[in-house]
Amino acid sequence: MALREDQILRYSRQILLREVGGRGQEALLSGGARVDGLGASGLTATAYLAGGGTPVTGVGGLTMGPWSPGFLATAHDVGRPVAEMLAQVVPEVNPDAAGTPGGGLLAELPAAWSGEAPWVALGGDGARGAVVFRGADGCVWCFGETVRHLGTPPDGALGVALGALGALVFQRLRLGMGPSLGGRWLSAPGAVADLEPHQCSRCKAAKP
Repeated sequence: MALREDQILRYSRQILLREVGGRGQEALLSGGARVDGLGASGLTATAYLAGGGTPVTGVGGLTMGPWSPGFLATAHDVGRPVAEMLAQVVPEVNPDAAGTPGGGLLAELPAAWSGEAPWVALGGDGARGAVVFRGADGCVWCFGETVRHLGTPPDGALGVALGALGALVFQRLRLGMGPSLGGRWLSAPGAVADLEPHQCSRCKAAKP
């Protein structure tokens, strides 16, 4: 899909990035994201994805809790289904981001994983935030083995930063930028380190 003039103006900062450009922005606009999360990290990631032009759809049966108000939600949204709330507010952030069924999945742990890639998991270990990701060519079982060792994502400022990192990772995968499987640790104040994925039994056996 060719970019409209208003879209060229709206996404001009992203388009100027060598890694994105016009074709990359078209890819972001045409590839959706299913989001399953209602904490600081999940809602922050949703806001960043929507702002960048990725169509976002809320999934899952969770309802907004008293800890949810922040980037996208207000106190009036407490008790509403997440999917319903996002269907209302995402188009207000960016009309281009109105969700459509399907797309990759970005979720706060614990979560159920299915559907097309990219998959981006937001979790933690009690002290650090963690992002685990899988592209279309990444091993499903190694991804699952990695996320099962993680807990829920952090809240507060670290959770917000984790959500921003998760959105960036999702966009990179949508643009075809590797690796197809990996992870990152995030600790305050913004220190990022590699998270080595766990290997499934099949991949372990295949190693020479």
